[in-house]
Amino acid sequence: MSRLIVKPRLSIALVTPLNPMPNGLSDYSETLLPALAEHVDVTVYSDCGTPSNPLIAARFDVRPVPMLLRDYAEYDLRLYQIGNSNHHASAFDMLRRLPGVVVLHEPFLHHGLRNISFSYFRRELMYEQGYVNDEVAQRWAQETDREQLLASPLIGRIVDNNLGLIVHSRAARLVIEQTTARRQLSRAWLPSPITVIPELMPLAPLYEMVEQRLEFDLPPEALIIGVAGTIDPTKEPALVLQAVAQLAGEWPQVLLVFIGDRPWDYGLTDLIHDLNLSDHVRFLGRLDPLERLHQAMACCDMIINLRRPTIGETSGTALRTLSLGRPLVVRATGWYAELPDEVCLKMGLDDGADDLAHVLRDLLASPKLRQRLSRAGRQYIATVCDVRVVAQQYAEFLQMIYSTSALCA
Repeated sequence: MSRLIVKPRLSIALVTPLNPMPNGLSDYSETLLPALAEHVDVTVYSDCGTPSNPLIAARFDVRPVPMLLRDYAEYDLRLYQIGNSNHHASAFDMLRRLPGVVVLHEPFLHHGLRNISFSYFRRELMYEQGYVNDEVAQRWAQETDREQLLASPLIGRIVDNNLGLIVHSRAARLVIEQTTARRQLSRAWLPSPITVIPELMPLAPLYEMVEQRLEFDLPPEALIIGVAGTIDPTKEPALVLQAVAQLAGEWPQVLLVFIGDRPWDYGLTDLIHDLNLSDHVRFLGRLDPLERLHQAMACCDMIINLRRPTIGETSGTALRTLSLGRPLVVRATGWYAELPDEVCLKMGLDDGADDLAHVLRDLLASPKLRQRLSRAGRQYIATVCDVRVVAQQYAEFLQMIYSTSALCA
């Protein structure tokens, strides 16, 4: 019987964005790196140039991504951070040449690949589907229905070119397994190991609500319902407005605050007028840096984070809400359904405005319920999403992949 080969301390090449690249994975990797370095030796490969984070620049050797073609033999494994963004083009190209362990932050890459270039997008569409002409590729490139796009999530090359996969939810794992099953119909190979490691989220400081409301010129006595993140139809803002309209007569002090970009109006201005909600809605827009976003979210008595349809993604906004100790309302679908019932309130997949109004009514009427959810949410972040816990799980999975690869070598 073969024995696993264990190396006390692995040497890892990490391919990732870093600041000043404006990418969520830049922040993610900068949070993960110091904790991961407690378990493995890490050299970073990034297109960021000189890292803008002085702590990262001082502690880690950061090299341009193309240098990995020269250096690859120095490492036991390569670890790729891949998301749905054009900032991962170099990592994606390197993965084609040098397979490794992939952290797939979203099991769906249409938007990122389209933003690299149409030819790049078409190449990956052809890889996943077989030959497609320009007309078909253009039709796929213009498709916006997320459920239609999920039939071909453009992760085929990642499914083929990895030694192991890390995802953040069972929902994401299911997308990958379904893609793998389809591809196995024409390919004879064993799927790589997949593990679920929770999205990391630092525990936020406890902000004083009244103080933050003064900062944003929000009334101290209001009952504030927040919606955070980019405002688009998948966040169901019209449904949220309809629910709040049912509450405004009972609680005149209710205020709905949208915190995030609004790329288009989506008819919300007219709907606010039709529902007579002009005095009950504020738009704060996009807030930078991250601390200012935290401060605005801390103004809220509760936060709604609906998403329909979902495509296996994990919501940083939802985790940030729990970290801030704010009651969270979600739909019981995708990754959201995996959150423990004690940390949030969940609507059914097909529930409408009346159902959301009922959930919000319970929260508005019960400070004790809000306090219980607040404590449970912060406890969840502190135990499940803590960077030290996440880094330990990374290290264990990397060691397993190394041992398995060494046996097969």
